[in-house]
Amino acid sequence: MAGGMSSSLFRHGRRRDGFPPSLWLLPPPGALAQALQTLISTTLPKRIPGTVPDFQPHITISSGIPVKPGDDFKSLLAEIKLPDQPPIILFKRVRYGTALWTKITLEINKSTSLKNLAVACRAAIVPGVDEAKAREWVENYTTPAESGEQGFIPHLSLVYWDEDIHKPEFDSVRFGVHSDVTDAGVKCEDGWKGEDVDNVEVGDMAGWKGGKLVIVDTTQPVEAWKTSILAEREL
Repeated sequence: MAGGMSSSLFRHGRRRDGFPPSLWLLPPPGALAQALQTLISTTLPKRIPGTVPDFQPHITISSGIPVKPGDDFKSLLAEIKLPDQPPIILFKRVRYGTALWTKITLEINKSTSLKNLAVACRAAIVPGVDEAKAREWVENYTTPAESGEQGFIPHLSLVYWDEDIHKPEFDSVRFGVHSDVTDAGVKCEDGWKGEDVDNVEVGDMAGWKGGKLVIVDTTQPVEAWKTSILAEREL
């Protein structure tokens, strides 16, 4: 889920309001997907003081998809003209953000293939956004520490949390998260330029190629998102 939502909307693992559906990219089934799910569902919540919600590993490609009665989300996905090259996902680093949805994430290298996917999808599903506007949003530099309202921040969230994780009292939490991610076998590779990532042979636990696009009914509480998929399309 993109950031920019006030943390007052989210307490003790539950959302108070719904937001329009979002378009996610899910990893393909396998060891990486299972490792990410275990981190999100089991391992990292033990590090966090208080309750945090469970959700499936995903990269938000675009949020704020409008809903009208009778919408055919399956057709909406099918009509997206996908780029010829499937997206290359390569984890960059563990990142701690200020927005609720980006509090603890795996930052994603901004590959050209991933940017092209985001442009195609955003231009197709967000009203009033053409390819030029979608490209401007995707190319704008921002990081998971920020809200994501002004640009594309490719990341895979590991924890949704209200607290300011940068406080000294949470130093042990940050240290523990890094250890848990490493122990899970997840690998991060920093230092790549976006256009070079598409030529990388991504290791089994460092990211993936392709995946599945899903439209998720994020008007539901976070706990329901796993069973709130409105449509899906394999890449």
